[in-house]
Amino acid sequence: MNTIIKPFLDHHKKTYELNGISDVFVFEHLFNYLTVRNYTSRHFDPSDIGLGKGEVGIDGVAIIVNDTLITSFNQIEDFFYTSNDITVSFVFVQSKTSESFDCGELSKFFNSVNDFVTDGKIVMNEKAEELRKICKYIIQNPIKLSKNPDCHLFYSFTGKETEDKTREAMVSGEIKQLKEMSVFDDITFSLYDVNKIVAACRAIKSSIKKTVEMMDCAVIPKVQNINEAYIGIVRCKDFIDLITNEDGAIISNLFEDNVRYFQGHNTINAEIQSTLRDSVKQEEFSVLNNGVTIVAREMRRTGNSITLSGFQVINGCQTSFVLYENKGILSDNSYIVLKIISTDDKNITDSIVKTTNRQTPVLNEAFETLRDFHKNLELTYQSYDKEHCLFYERRSKQYDSQDINKNRIISFPFQTASYVAVFLGEPHSTHRYYGELLKSYSKRLYNDEDVLEQYCMASMYVFKVDNYFKHKTPYIEFKKYRFHIAFLLRCLATNKKIPKANSKYMKKYCLDLYKKIIDDKWVNEKIEYSCELIKKVLQESKISAKDGNDITRTKEFTTLIVNKIGKTSSFIIGEPKLPELKKGVAVKCRVINWNYYYAYVELIDYKENGAIHVKNIRKSYIYDIGDVLKENQTIHAKILDEKPHPVFGYSLTMI
Repeated sequence: MNTIIKPFLDHHKKTYELNGISDVFVFEHLFNYLTVRNYTSRHFDPSDIGLGKGEVGIDGVAIIVNDTLITSFNQIEDFFYTSNDITVSFVFVQSKTSESFDCGELSKFFNSVNDFVTDGKIVMNEKAEELRKICKYIIQNPIKLSKNPDCHLFYSFTGKETEDKTREAMVSGEIKQLKEMSVFDDITFSLYDVNKIVAACRAIKSSIKKTVEMMDCAVIPKVQNINEAYIGIVRCKDFIDLITNEDGAIISNLFEDNVRYFQGHNTINAEIQSTLRDSVKQEEFSVLNNGVTIVAREMRRTGNSITLSGFQVINGCQTSFVLYENKGILSDNSYIVLKIISTDDKNITDSIVKTTNRQTPVLNEAFETLRDFHKNLELTYQSYDKEHCLFYERRSKQYDSQDINKNRIISFPFQTASYVAVFLGEPHSTHRYYGELLKSYSKRLYNDEDVLEQYCMASMYVFKVDNYFKHKTPYIEFKKYRFHIAFLLRCLATNKKIPKANSKYMKKYCLDLYKKIIDDKWVNEKIEYSCELIKKVLQESKISAKDGNDITRTKEFTTLIVNKIGKTSSFIIGEPKLPELKKGVAVKCRVINWNYYYAYVELIDYKENGAIHVKNIRKSYIYDIGDVLKENQTIHAKILDEKPHPVFGYSLTMI
């Protein structure tokens, strides 16, 4: 291995706690991360991409569906069941530490990819077979795909790349063969030598810095907390250069602050594409399209050239992706309207994100992490002892440039699944897409009154279970039950009944949980106990641990393992028993806003909306509702009607 790479390898080993692991494996881990990070804005574990021992020709496979890394067949089934307009990217990786390039090894890589996609004769290990099963499912169910999947192949060696016509001819032939399958829309191949590997490593720690030529640029008048802002037109080809990396791939983490990921070829995007494919209309694109908004941490203007550092596309994700997909047909005379704002105030950025994305329907879940709740949760994570603290990634990839243990990063989807499993007692539901979990558990997740420490504990318990399975253990086959095991650990940590999520007793309960989870001896003993318990349940159910994927998705399975520890569901889940919403029921409400006739409120415990007519606020005359009620004020009211209004919610009267 080239010695130039050694410092970067040592840093990566420290960052991911890979001590005692061979440099060859660490290099595979590093290269998996470098290549796949461009295709998802979410934090991921490079170990989930590596295929492990026993594989010939491929070291890593990533299947990314709508910005989500898919690692199990259960996930893809649920995704296809609940989602439409699905976009898929396949990333295949082969890492060679030799300084000499071997054309035979590259050929073997292409053959293995071919076999993987076509379900060929090559024998693969259990993990690879699971991913191949996912691949087969996607290919055989194209009806929900917005387009055919993309395929991106990466091959590395640690020497220096030289011109090689034999290699170029072989790559061209292999890509042609993959195209003939008619499975993929876009196929790319990237060869990484020592210089490219080192450049990619350095790029992780530095924010993205790009320059774009903006024509007919106008200065936006001074606004408080905004350093400077411009609006103008940019050649579409130049905009593509702005949002792609040196491999020509779109930089997915430029869109992490955009509330919607690419929605595929829906009606609006199909219209954008139709415009671009009409040579006359393409030249009218700047007036037919709403344009793109970018927020940058730093900006420098020199003439018409604007250099951006640490920037995000916060509105215009759909336009950006459609332009990227049609980059081959863009003329020099097609332009896009671009608004660029420079600010280092995150509150300003959040406000811009909300307002620029309210013009068209957006799922409420998309704005979830912009709430103060998650900002406060991020700070709560930082309050724990340095040795045990985790890092809540409220904004995806926000810790890329920081020297922290990347294994300890908790993403928003991971946080959601962990809380549903550990505190809501439903580990059987965690295979579902996190957006579906947010909808299904909307009344029980991320409530403003919730004690924040319980969310930290949920993630910490799952993290500790994950960490246990990263080391050699005779129970490795039980890794797939990690959420069930974390749930059991929480149940075994204390004999106290779980308090309500917003109870003053919850903080003390979480402190008791924390004292247990930082005791490695207790953790290891209870994980092994839980594995044996699950094994016993599986045996009694006549299902092996290897084949137990389906049973883990049932509430019956969770009930069975709960019964084995001798505690009732009500004792360890603590599900709130709220009265049914009907006429006459008293509810606690939070005032949202008001107009001349109505005060609009949220039913706090139910996460439902309601409206109170001015005459039902008090008996005496009210000139302005704002004289009586204040925003965020907590009030008590009673339901007047059985059924809620489809827009305004329940009709209420104050009590």
